[in-house]
Amino acid sequence: MRAETPEAEALALFLRAQVDASGLTMTMVAEKIRYSRSQVGLYLSGRVPDQSFVTELIRVTVAEPVLRGRRQAEATRLVHAASNPRSAHAATRENGHGLGAELELARARQIETYERLTRALEQQAEIQDAARNSAQLVMILLTMISALEERVGSLSAERDRLLGQPDHLRAPDDIRQQLGRALHQERRAREELARAREKQRQAEELTDRVQRRVLELTGELERLRSLARGGPAGEPPSGSGASMDMDMDSDERSTTDLVGDDIDQALTRAAAVNDDQTLQHIAGELQGPSGWEPADGSGPAIEPSGVVRDGQDNPATVEFLTTLWEESRDARGTGDYSKAAGLLADLVQRCERALGSDHPDTLEARHRHACNVSESGDRAGAVRLLADLIVDRERVLGSDHPDTLTTRQQHAYSVGESGDRAGAVRLLADLVVDRERVLGSDHPDTLEARHQHAYSVGESGDRAGAVRLLADLIVDRERVLGSDHPFVLINRHQHAYNVGQGGDRVGAGRLYAEIAQDEARLGGPAHPHALLARSQQAYNLGQAGYWADASQIYARLAADCERALGPDHPDTLVNRYQHAYNLGKSGKAAEAARLLQGILHTQARVLGPNHPSTVATGRWHDHFAG
Repeated sequence: MRAETPEAEALALFLRAQVDASGLTMTMVAEKIRYSRSQVGLYLSGRVPDQSFVTELIRVTVAEPVLRGRRQAEATRLVHAASNPRSAHAATRENGHGLGAELELARARQIETYERLTRALEQQAEIQDAARNSAQLVMILLTMISALEERVGSLSAERDRLLGQPDHLRAPDDIRQQLGRALHQERRAREELARAREKQRQAEELTDRVQRRVLELTGELERLRSLARGGPAGEPPSGSGASMDMDMDSDERSTTDLVGDDIDQALTRAAAVNDDQTLQHIAGELQGPSGWEPADGSGPAIEPSGVVRDGQDNPATVEFLTTLWEESRDARGTGDYSKAAGLLADLVQRCERALGSDHPDTLEARHRHACNVSESGDRAGAVRLLADLIVDRERVLGSDHPDTLTTRQQHAYSVGESGDRAGAVRLLADLVVDRERVLGSDHPDTLEARHQHAYSVGESGDRAGAVRLLADLIVDRERVLGSDHPFVLINRHQHAYNVGQGGDRVGAGRLYAEIAQDEARLGGPAHPHALLARSQQAYNLGQAGYWADASQIYARLAADCERALGPDHPDTLVNRYQHAYNLGKSGKAAEAARLLQGILHTQARVLGPNHPSTVATGRWHDHFAG
């Protein structure tokens, strides 16, 4: 079976990618989600499934909670697009992107794979820290065991000497206590040595596994780029462990055995390093969580033991709260942000009663509620909700916690969308400083905050400031990600746009020409991003008065769009119209009128005679026909 539309094919590709990444067979997937194997096969081949199938498939194939939430959202969007292919095309055109469903899928998967690669590189660093601590601990314990062997020998000889002297009846008891303690410490030291060596072995094994993961994800990024061409933990141990509590039980203390006290302290430090769970945490990440399967993953992972009844007739069960979360997610996926906001407001109240107002899941539900309030159009309401949430997250989690920083970024976004662009610029400038201090200047979240800051600067009217910020960001993202990374190309598009909006239309045209060459090299000359860059190049040249040059670019662009998208595609019609319009502005009015007559006929058939584009074409036809 072959998908009937590009949107259906994009959805099938996306779902198959989740199954492939999970390591499950189609039969295993069918058993887990209680669909027949033939149904699963049809849906993975291109038939458009219902939302329940997609929700269940993502639940059983994506283990990591944050990624699961993102992929649920992306899958819901793709289902909507596949169920409404024509409206999806129209929405894409209205947003000014001109991108097909296949391109959106490839770009989204590239971003997700980059996030997984970033985490794998972080795991490498954590494993190296754990391995280094274990290696140091092995050397310390070997030295300690050697010293304890000498101490045992010395105390044994002293005990034997004093036993024959009647004037020292208490001394042999003290010596016997110290000797017994030294023997016990030697056994502990040998046990910790065995644990440290085992952790060394685990670290070596995990190093190999994570390195393979890095190579696999790097290859996956390359594969996704090829696809696009066809169509976008626990904390590490703290070195010596000196910050751990070194207190011993009172019955182990001896005011006459200070050496033994020191050895016990050292052994406690060793146990603290060996008890560090970094390696186990990373191994769990590589294998996927076991015994924990929230229904969504992007929402609150509510523990049953923490749930209390919020009413005699309305118990706040895990299932009920999860249902609220899923319903809100589904509503958001269909674009009904008002419904999602209402469901999340209910969820917030129930989480506060069941878990408490400071519980991380309650705070997360408040964050998602505010996001949907914003998307529903109530930007001012979202700003108030997010401002209150920032205060609570700073109090509960700390000002540098990732969730606090994320809420600050969403708050700044909503401030800007509410019309206060200058306020958004100030908030994002402060956020960039904190991101750099907490995460480092090259962290993806820092770079993304800089991107949002530059965007807001441009939208505030300071195009020159946005150009400077974006130029610097492009340099840093090229250094960190590589010149061909999708984020770099996005920033280059945004940079060129602000150059043009700042008045340098010729400069913008030149930048877009360079972007078009690179997009064509990466994805082919008919790649939607290459077509978009060429269209923007022509537009800026036309705005600069170079109508003949713009007309020539639009003519070639219209032909390429017709071959790639079809003669009736909105992008094809727009480029045909722009070709004729710029031709007329260049002085060839009669030829422009003839071309516009043909475009007018097609637009009336495809869009309707009263469509704004059809009306505009008719008006310019009459103008050039004179």
